[in-house]
Amino acid sequence: MSRLSKLLGKPKEYEIEGEKFVFKPLTVENIDLIMDLESDTKRASAMKQIIKLTLKEACPEATDEEIKKVALGHFKQLTEAIMEVNGLNEIPRKNKPTVS
Repeated sequence: MSRLSKLLGKPKEYEIEGEKFVFKPLTVENIDLIMDLESDTKRASAMKQIIKLTLKEACPEATDEEIKKVALGHFKQLTEAIMEVNGLNEIPRKNKPTVS
């Protein structure tokens, strides 16, 4: 392995609804999805793809149909875990509301 092996993302275990999943960070191959999170018009589609990729990696036996049917009630936990494992503290937004 080259020196780049130090730059590989580290997987992390998360528990959702009593099930443990090991989520792996995305890579530069997926940078387009991360960049799309900044776009108001592409954010939902990008997040959907990121969740699908992450779940498929964590649970390879899951079908695309099963992943599509994951309840929205798990969205917050999933997105928080995915953002954390990817080193992103929050979904980037250009026009964040200010708090007074």
